[in-house]
Amino acid sequence: MSIKTVKNGAQWTVREGYENILDKINLDDFHSMLNGKPYKLIKETKVRSVISIPGSEISDGGIYIKYFKRKSYSDYVKYLFAPTRTRTEWKIANELLSKDINTVLPLAIAEKRTCSLLVTEAVSKSEPLIEYCQTNFDGVLSEKKMAEKKELLHRLAGFIRNIHEKGFFHYDLHAGNILIKFKNNQSSSTHDYVFYLMDLHRVKILKRMSCRKRLHNLAQIFNSLSSILTKSDKLDFLRSYGLNALSNITDEGELVRQIESQSSRIRNIHYRSRLKRCLKESSAFSKKRSTGMKIFFRKGYDTGSFQELIEKHHNALVSGDKAIVMKRDTKTALTRFPLENEKIQSVVVKKYKVSCGMCLIKNIFRNSAGRKAWIAGNGLLVYGFNTPEPLALMEKKVLGITTDSYLIMEDVKDSLEMDRYILKNFHNQLKSTQFKEKNHPKSPPLQGGERGEVNNFNITPLDTDQLRQSSIEKIEKRRTFINDFAKTIGKMHNQNIFHSDLKTCNIMVKEKAKSFDFTFLDFDKVSFNEQITTHKRIKNLTQINLSTPRFISTTDRLRFLKEYLSACNAQAGLKQYSIINEKKSILREIVNFSKTEKILYVSFKGDVTEDW
Repeated sequence: MSIKTVKNGAQWTVREGYENILDKINLDDFHSMLNGKPYKLIKETKVRSVISIPGSEISDGGIYIKYFKRKSYSDYVKYLFAPTRTRTEWKIANELLSKDINTVLPLAIAEKRTCSLLVTEAVSKSEPLIEYCQTNFDGVLSEKKMAEKKELLHRLAGFIRNIHEKGFFHYDLHAGNILIKFKNNQSSSTHDYVFYLMDLHRVKILKRMSCRKRLHNLAQIFNSLSSILTKSDKLDFLRSYGLNALSNITDEGELVRQIESQSSRIRNIHYRSRLKRCLKESSAFSKKRSTGMKIFFRKGYDTGSFQELIEKHHNALVSGDKAIVMKRDTKTALTRFPLENEKIQSVVVKKYKVSCGMCLIKNIFRNSAGRKAWIAGNGLLVYGFNTPEPLALMEKKVLGITTDSYLIMEDVKDSLEMDRYILKNFHNQLKSTQFKEKNHPKSPPLQGGERGEVNNFNITPLDTDQLRQSSIEKIEKRRTFINDFAKTIGKMHNQNIFHSDLKTCNIMVKEKAKSFDFTFLDFDKVSFNEQITTHKRIKNLTQINLSTPRFISTTDRLRFLKEYLSACNAQAGLKQYSIINEKKSILREIVNFSKTEKILYVSFKGDVTEDW
């Protein structure tokens, strides 16, 4: 039961028993109720704020408040004929609860011309399902954890089937919009939980749930839980949901492939949407104009400190301070400075210069090099790849044309360039001769580390941990390194990401417990959404081959190629195409391109060239 009333020009609908909300919240200044009270800002954008208040006077278990602003004149017109988001959530929540589907209890809504507000009870002892799954089921699992995951997926499939059977379709059904609520506490029983459906303004009530809509929701779930789901998990999930409700396809494997293909499309749409956010006002980014510059920046950082960094950058270039200036040429200049921030201790400032009049003209019709780097750096993070976090882009404009641009990004710590990492960690593990190249016939490419002169002056001493490692441990470490790197490049190409300068000096390596992380630099040369043709694959593989020290042997280079093709084939299988069939032609092209060039990499003492 609910009551309707008007207060201060706002139309209120309040659940019976919660009439005190009218005295506690002022729609025109709802932030005033937060003064002196503990609260948590869950999300804030230009049009929406979500706030959690624990132990509120309104409800002992706490409340959530969603506050929506009308962002444009079109919204005023739209909501003359359509219900507001708050009205939609109120209606859907009550409908779900009436059908015994768990969701938040709506307490009140308030609506007026400029804004609207929704108050709900908090769901205590709960967390988003995606966070719970990533914490508990990522990586190699014990038998007990495997059983827990299987039980959770079985119950989740039943929960979604129940939603569908009762006529509800969620247009944004991912694991972040489902809460897992524990009845007692998280450690009491792994089976003592229930699911709650959230973000209800995207839910529709349908007379009939089509197979296409069911498959779309399952594809959304598969996409959001892709990091923990195996093919076996997906089959079990579909069986628990009920194959009879999905389609007349009798081949379970074909049904999984269809859902995976749809999941891939959903993922690509999501990525493309998030790529544009760094240029807009959003929950994570903002923009402003200041002293003749346009600034795009990540929220949480002071733009004034960024402008100070630009001044320091110029001063360092003028003074030629080698401790600060990292690189300087006709197109770019890089400097490093400390930053007073809790998360980041130092940053790199990269200036992109307009080197000629033609480049200036091109900037009228295209993104500047700095803006490309800003988009690409944030894009790599969106796609799940490691890269220095871009903090701000500052563009200097004359008559609306970008002249110089400055990218301020996180300084990569605890990592080493791949070519130097190989020299430091693997030089003593491979059989190499000390004979000079002139006394031996040239060996073909992909046979580094077996013939030719060994440049011992480029090698650094092994540290204590390396000296203590057994031969088997060293071999396993090298193989893990090669396999992880191959899978990372394969994943990058699977997602249509192309780095036009993919050399080992542009890749940083960081060791983890039993794996490796790879961080990509020079991301202004990264492009998205372009089909990765065989030519592009060969270009990247050749770049890696020609920038890898000869301490990496033929066997390891071929192992890399095999793992890379296997990683690509896992995705290509969705398109009924096997890239493995091209292995010989790809290998032949890499050899043909490589044999006309020398190996070039950066050692601890500068650039080094080696013959094959």
